[in-house]
Amino acid sequence: MRRQGIVLHPIGRVRGNAVHIHKRWAKGLAGIEGFSHVIVLFWLHEAGKPRMRIHPRGLKELPRIGFLATRTPHRPNPVGMTVVKLLGRRGARLLVEGLDAWDGTPVLDVKPYTKKESVRKFRIPAWVRRLDTLESDPLRRYGS
Repeated sequence: MRRQGIVLHPIGRVRGNAVHIHKRWAKGLAGIEGFSHVIVLFWLHEAGKPRMRIHPRGLKELPRIGFLATRTPHRPNPVGMTVVKLLGRRGARLLVEGLDAWDGTPVLDVKPYTKKESVRKFRIPAWVRRLDTLESDPLRRYGS
């Protein structure tokens, strides 16, 4: 992938509920199974160009806000990030829960999730709390 002078080389791909790491990088997974969660960084290869102001998830009952204030995949540099539960490792394949990436999505990196990355007290706007009430999948809620 080439984007304005920056060259990214995927280390794997998303396949269903698993992250398949390329053979070249598989030995780098040694010890990752000791973590309960991992951070997956990926390239949103099917995303389009962003609109400056959008209704989150296209819901007209929510206010129009800037795309950078949302989790829309449509961004100038479509990098996605998700913290997932690591269910297990089978060779170069990480079995995960909660990955919100499309099948075939290029994976840029995998990092262990630790206390360092957690935030205990955080603030979210009212529209996010409203969005959470509309969401039936608890893994897709933002935390209100």
